[in-house]
Amino acid sequence: MFQILLFSLAPVFFVIGLGFVAGRRRWVDASATGMLGAFVAQFALPIALFLAIVTAPRSLLTAELAPTAAYVATFAAMLGLTLLVSRRWGLTPITTALFAQTVGIPNLGGIGLGLFQALEGPGSEVTLAVANLVGTLTVTLYCFVRLEMQGGGHIGRAVGAALVKPMTILPVLGFVIAFAEVPFPALGIAVLKPLAQATGGVGLFLTGVILSTQRLRLSRTSLFAVALSNVLRPALALALCLLLSLPPAVEARILVAMAIPAGFVGTILSAIYREGTAESGGALVATTVASLVTLPIWITVAVWLAGP
Repeated sequence: MFQILLFSLAPVFFVIGLGFVAGRRRWVDASATGMLGAFVAQFALPIALFLAIVTAPRSLLTAELAPTAAYVATFAAMLGLTLLVSRRWGLTPITTALFAQTVGIPNLGGIGLGLFQALEGPGSEVTLAVANLVGTLTVTLYCFVRLEMQGGGHIGRAVGAALVKPMTILPVLGFVIAFAEVPFPALGIAVLKPLAQATGGVGLFLTGVILSTQRLRLSRTSLFAVALSNVLRPALALALCLLLSLPPAVEARILVAMAIPAGFVGTILSAIYREGTAESGGALVATTVASLVTLPIWITVAVWLAGP
């Protein structure tokens, strides 16, 4: 068990730590994370998720649809709880949307890709792609719609604009192509693969750089983020898996995916919109630091679930 934890978590936190040190020592311009973040969020991650789905056999995709109900219920519960608490605390709609994006969806593009590749090797990206697709069509869609409506825009146009963003449209398009069993050109895969291969390492490094720009403040939002992302989300996912009686290996993958700490997309958007940086940044730092303790625990439970 110790060897599994060591070889799966050491690469993840090493690259995050490298990004953190690079940001703090100014080997890279930590204040210019927007460009690197745009590369990951607008190009590398959507393309990686697209390729993971579009190259998967239909039978594998069908198997990955089994836990969709658990993903939908988990993401919907996290979003609803975040909106409820944020409203009671008097956060603005934009800050609420960015905070919900940060704590609602795990860092699947950064920590998730690196962690799953270490745990299960190539091919595990399909699980993350399906989980991210569900999260995108729930939490991220809400966030994008709220941001599009900040100037009083019409909800119909806001939904349309949110649906055509790369993070939304590319995974959906990949799923439609793969499920229809339409062969994707080998040349297209070869052209897109370099971007997809860069996602895991760049996402981890970017997470570390963003962390270097934030301060750990034990505010009520950061503590709430830890409770939500590191404890409640994986616990709820585990309960739903047991309720649905999913195969043990599927339960293990869902649990690990949902135990990954908060993602960096909300923090990048906070810098762009110049609002909610303290809440989103604090959540990113707090959940990532807390995952040093919580992630090994949940991985241990997942390995136990999967069995020999």
